Amino acid sequence: MPRPLKVKIFMDTSASAIEEQINTWLAGLGSATIIKTETVVSGANVPTLVVTVWYELPTPDQERPGFRIA
Repeated sequence: MPRPLKVKIFMDTSASAIEEQINTWLAGLGSATIIKTETVVSGANVPTLVVTVWYELPTPDQERPGFRIA
């Protein structure tokens, strides 16, 4: 059965601030598979950038089909 995707959301008024947040998050994450990203600009008076990342972490060997302990 597939595992649900994890979601991470970044918001700021500065593109460089979001870039820094994402790079820091990725560096601390280790390994993951990015499934989808979405970027939206919102806000009436102050434009706010919102980046949403859907990802999944690696599957532990024990959860893989056909895995056997020797």
